[in-house]
Amino acid sequence: MATTHYNLLTSKLLFGFGATIVCVGLSIIHPTHLVEGTNLTSVTDTLQSSRLSVAARVNATGTTVGSSSVLIKTSSSTPFFSTTTANLKVGDSLVIGTGTYTVVGINAVDKFSVSPVLASGDADDNDPIYLKSKPQHVVSFKTASAVPNGSFRILLPADPTTPNNGDPDPDGFDFNTTVDVTAVDLTGYTFGSGVATATGVGCTTLANYHCFDIPYTGSGAVSATIVIKIGNTNGTNTPIAPAPSNTTLGIAETYPFIVKNFDGTLPESSTSIDSTAGRIAFLEGVRVTATVDPIISMTICGDIDCVVQDVNPGDVVDSETLSNNTGGTSSSTSVSLGGLDLAYPRLQAQKISIATNASQGYVLTALDDGDMRKGTDTINDIVTPPTAPVLLNTVGTEEYGLHPSGSHVDSVTWGTGGAALNKYSGTDTATPLTLASYITGPTALTNTYVIYKANISEVTAQGDYEHSIFYTATSTF
Repeated sequence: MATTHYNLLTSKLLFGFGATIVCVGLSIIHPTHLVEGTNLTSVTDTLQSSRLSVAARVNATGTTVGSSSVLIKTSSSTPFFSTTTANLKVGDSLVIGTGTYTVVGINAVDKFSVSPVLASGDADDNDPIYLKSKPQHVVSFKTASAVPNGSFRILLPADPTTPNNGDPDPDGFDFNTTVDVTAVDLTGYTFGSGVATATGVGCTTLANYHCFDIPYTGSGAVSATIVIKIGNTNGTNTPIAPAPSNTTLGIAETYPFIVKNFDGTLPESSTSIDSTAGRIAFLEGVRVTATVDPIISMTICGDIDCVVQDVNPGDVVDSETLSNNTGGTSSSTSVSLGGLDLAYPRLQAQKISIATNASQGYVLTALDDGDMRKGTDTINDIVTPPTAPVLLNTVGTEEYGLHPSGSHVDSVTWGTGGAALNKYSGTDTATPLTLASYITGPTALTNTYVIYKANISEVTAQGDYEHSIFYTATSTF
């Protein structure tokens, strides 16, 4: 009397882009006879991505030539099965009509936007919309018998109507013309070249399955772990994953697969010794969203309150030494040049630090409340209103201005490298003076140093002079 036996095979839960694949090897339960095969074990089909394909159709009611907005039909109809945007994401490359487009936004459950705008002939009612997902299959299993000089066959389900037209199908994997099949040699198995055959073309048993065969020489082995790869990780020579035919989101689409071990290198003329069937379950993509608020930060400090003390009297900023005369100092709210001298210029500095996540960066500008003054007496701005910075290095000539330095300062406009090269400008009450800018995208915290410099002449009136400067950082989001 034959003995009936059962195998409980392993299951595997895999995660890819926003979906789940469950690959479970299912036992083929039968009595064990000498002429019958046994079950391969630990059978899994691990896909590179659990991403389903998309086969939708254009709804011309909300789709027009020259527009970036695409409306899809929400009712399923052969050969179009996808009725929502659930399995699309920004950056996807789609075929719409006959053109190729990139998804730039998901706008609603039935609407998305693309770049470039839709061309003539690609916005007609019922035009196809295809996303062709091409994940590599890595099929692994343990052998049940030592079958010498044989072959392995993987069977993936095929659509009975259009199994090899290069478009996503609802009932299986589209063959996609050419598919690579490879395996790594191990003890008892030296693999030859893999052969992929579309259903009905040299692959007739079972019906409506594509065949992926790989022959081997060697003695075979019991419980050997075999790994066979179908397709490539870059999508070339790889089957196209199914498009969902289920209109109820959250309910998995399942597809069978079969693994067989034959006793010859040509499966069609050999006997299947051992085999096991399994299933793959797909879900639509899970779109995960988050919002990053617009951010800009700006701080200003001087030698009294900067955490990093690099603007102290005597320090060097842009190759100029800051004043170390009595009273020369700076903080976040004040700058004192101290006592001005006919023989030497007086300099002091502040540090302005800016960061922003704005897509077009920021611009740092300055305005004042008038000239540096004492009553009606003033110390001349070197340029008023500011138009083009100039050198400020003539001792004995009354002049006053600002010079910015740092990685976001235009060195051509402002010069760099010391008194003979650094250029200065006064500020104005109405015309913003641009000190620094970064307009190519977000920027991490970056320092701009502002040097204040003044000279006096013999006729500069005695007394205490002052004015206020207001700095503004403007971002473009």
